[in-house]
Amino acid sequence: MEPIAKRLKSYLQHKQLSTTAFCRIMQYSSCEKVARLFRIQGAKPSVDILEDIAEHFEELNIRWLVTGQGEMLLPVISGAEEGPPGLLLEDLCAGQSLENR
Repeated sequence: MEPIAKRLKSYLQHKQLSTTAFCRIMQYSSCEKVARLFRIQGAKPSVDILEDIAEHFEELNIRWLVTGQGEMLLPVISGAEEGPPGLLLEDLCAGQSLENR
């Protein structure tokens, strides 16, 4: 399975953001906690980082970021249309499995 850091790097490339710009958007005073994801093999983001990403990058599919399932970007919803639900961060925190959705 592709690591979360690789998927996050793909998203940053898609958005044409450097790690520094990404950290500025998330209002981090230091890039260290994000940079370690790319430096340390197998490193995973904390729930706090995932919450910050979900808050600042609403188009990013958190399910894709965490599991690799689905598309990188959430579908654009206009009017009453609804797209497939992404994995909510609250579901991860509550330990809800993907099969229960």
